[in-house]
Amino acid sequence: MTDKPRKPWLACLLTFLTIGLGHLYSGEAKKGAALYFFGQCALLAVLVSLVLLLPNISGFILAVLIGFGFLIFCLFDAVRISRRHKTKYELKKYNRWYFYVLIFVISSFLIEPAVEYVVKKEFVGAYKIPSGGMAPTLKAGDYVFADKFIYSRQEVRRGDIVIFPYPEDPSKAFVKRVVAIGGDTLEIIDKKIFLNGDPQAHDYAIHTDPHILSEKECPRDNFGPVKVPEDMLFVMGDNRDNSYDSRFWGYVKKSSVKGKVKSIYWSWDSEKSAIRWERIGKTRCLD
Repeated sequence: MTDKPRKPWLACLLTFLTIGLGHLYSGEAKKGAALYFFGQCALLAVLVSLVLLLPNISGFILAVLIGFGFLIFCLFDAVRISRRHKTKYELKKYNRWYFYVLIFVISSFLIEPAVEYVVKKEFVGAYKIPSGGMAPTLKAGDYVFADKFIYSRQEVRRGDIVIFPYPEDPSKAFVKRVVAIGGDTLEIIDKKIFLNGDPQAHDYAIHTDPHILSEKECPRDNFGPVKVPEDMLFVMGDNRDNSYDSRFWGYVKKSSVKGKVKSIYWSWDSEKSAIRWERIGKTRCLD
């Protein structure tokens, strides 16, 4: 085979493009494959666990540091190996530019999108809050993580903030708080919620309109009583006077719930064109 020394800068660049590719370039194909498949799988498991089990700013920082640390390790290790072959290297059969391109394409356009799809579908979903129906708990411009695995371990509970397909347009995702579950009897009298006959005090809920509308005018302030069917949920926004929810369009199928909102990972105030730093990592009132 042709003798062609390895270039550390190229090993670094290839690793940056795809984990393990720099090792392949430097003659360590098995190690490169191990880092790509097993290393990234372990890293992914750790990162997903951190997001789900430690849903606050410290968890996000730790996840970022671990991910960045793994990348740095792979970069330095690929450069270290390539330096051993800086003056002399006998090309392997797989040391061809088109082989590198093929691996990069397969990784970037097939494997990584497939893994991302599985993670988003089964474990963690990221959503943007477009409106103020859940204010002040969730504000327009908040970006949230939702645990999609939680309801395989437990039932939906009253007070959970859930993601579900909008009943009037299933292509859109909606976020509301569960107020009543199957079997509950719910009634709203002059903005006050009664559940199974007992008045409810929801500290997270707000009312911005002092006017009280009759049930004939609008179901916003006076509603029911109704008994929630089994396997159904009655959901409402925390911004009670400005939320389009079950009072207007009915129940949510429990089986259609995609996940539970766990934390805010980013927040942007479009009116002020500024980052809401104090909201990043917030979990208060989400549980």
